Order: sequence, then C-alpha cells, then structure tokens
Amino acid sequence: MAAAPLGRVVLTHLLVALFGMGSWAAVNGIWVELPVVVKDLPEGWSLPSYLSVLVALGNLGLLLVALWRRLAPGKGERIPIQGLLLLLPSPPSVPTWGPRPGLRVGAPGVEEEEGEAALPLQEPGVQTAGTMPNLDPEPPRLLPVRSACLLGLLAVTNALTNGVLPAIQSFSCLPYGRLAYHLAVVLGSAANPLACFLAMGVLCRSLAGLGGLSLLGVLFGAYLMVLAVLSPCPPLVGTTAGTILVVLSWVLCLGLFSYVKVAASSLLHGGGQPALLAAGVAIQVGSLLGAVAMFPPTSIYHVFRSGKDCVDPCGP
Repeated sequence: MAAAPLGRVVLTHLLVALFGMGSWAAVNGIWVELPVVVKDLPEGWSLPSYLSVLVALGNLGLLLVALWRRLAPGKGERIPIQGLLLLLPSPPSVPTWGPRPGLRVGAPGVEEEEGEAALPLQEPGVQTAGTMPNLDPEPPRLLPVRSACLLGLLAVTNALTNGVLPAIQSFSCLPYGRLAYHLAVVLGSAANPLACFLAMGVLCRSLAGLGGLSLLGVLFGAYLMVLAVLSPCPPLVGTTAGTILVVLSWVLCLGLFSYVKVAASSLLHGGGQPALLAAGVAIQVGSLLGAVAMFPPTSIYHVFRSGKDCVDPCGP
C-alpha cells in the first residue's frame, strides 16, 4: 500500500490542528467572559449551567456521525472522524493515528480500515508483527477490565469537568467577588493545557495512580460543591484567604482531572480505532450526563442561591 503524499499528510494534520484550536478558542472565549456578563443577563448565576448543556448537546452531532460511520461502513471513503471527537472542547487530548501495533499494512486478507474497526477493544501488544489474521476468528472477547476502568475514568472526569463543576462555578466563586470568579475561570482554563503538556512528558500508566489523582480531584470538587451549596454565604467570604482558597481549588481540581483525562485517553489509543471511538463516546456521554444532571437543581429548582448587588446577606 503506497504511502500518502507528504503534502496531503501535512495538510491533514494542519486542518485537524485548526479544527481543535478553533473549537477550544470559541468555547473558552465565551467562558472567560462569564464573570463580566453573568450578573447582567436574565439567566443570572445559572448561566454556566445553560452553557454546559448547550456545549454538550452541540457535540452530540459529531458523535452521531462517528457512530453512524462505525455501524454503517462502506459508504464511500472512511474518514477517522471519531478522532476529531477528542479535539472538541470537552476532551483535552489530541489523537494519534496509524495502524494498530502488530498488524501489517497490506497483509494478505486484511482490510486495514474495515478489519481494524471490526476488532474488539484490546490491550496494546496482543498481536505480534508476524501474526497472520485468523481466517476462522474466535468470538470477540469481552472488554478488558483495564480498558473498562479507563473508559469509566474518562466518563466520570468529563461529567465532572464539563457538566457538574462548571454549572456551580458561579455559585462557588461570585460570593468572593468578580475577581475571584475571573481568576478561577482564566487560571482554570490555563491549567487544562498545562496538564496536557505535562502528560506528554510524564505519563502515569498506573491505573491505581490515575485513580488516586482522580480521588484528589474529587476532594477539591467536593469543597467547591460545598461552597456552592452554602452560597451566597460560604466560609471565609469577604476575606483574602477565602478568595485564594477558592481560586486554588479550581485550578488544582481542573488540572488534576485534565491530566487524568489525557493519560487515560493516551493509554486507550493503543487499542486502535475501536478504543478511540469508545473513548470519544465515553467523553461525550459523560459530559452530557453531567450537564443535564446539574441543569434542574441550578436553573429550575434553584437549589443554589444567588447573591444580590449592594445587599449583604451574610451580615448580622
């Protein structure tokens, strides 16, 4: 099988990079404006919850297209569109494409695109380079426990970072002032790519290690949830220490979860296209469930209370 021309490869990588940067710039650009507009728009402090649901619903279109191409192949040239799922604002990782380790490109009887997509999710290195495809394949194996745990981590962490926590960010930060909210949004957004670059150099391959980092992120998230529940009078309101704590908690929480998401996605990429598709589904489904779950308590039942300008609800 002849290799693709260099110009086509460069153009493809450039277009994928522009797609990823464009989606991140658009959504993050809106998100960092919330501290300025959240008090002036009709939705008030519940505005982040609306945005979380809209972003999650917007990503469903690409997810449905990827699933359709996976379940109904053969409709023209297949495009690895499921890889683009990992470039949307929900996920933080960039996919890498190529033949799965152990499969020979152009081997007799092997259809590189269709055959690989039909194989079940498996751990890297299961097949060796000289292994010929079995003409009478065995029944597909169940999803390996390690891969299932990584997919579960992806779903849970994305549910928290793209649905649950953004919906309550205004309630946890605004009692401490617009500056605290602004710093939490901007520095939290910066923690995401920094964690991604860290994972590129230092990748945790231990499932227990990733679970421990996730648990630490959950602790910071629980603290932020408590602040939101106690809004508009959380602990240390009106103090510098309270402002520092809430901003630091947001940065560490988002940074830890971003690192876990990148590490889990990187470990799953060894499973080829099926693993990449499963990771994209876990990311988008987790984000949607988290956003939808938080919409009623924040925007319908008003479990979290908003403060009012020029009024001190925490006074004697």
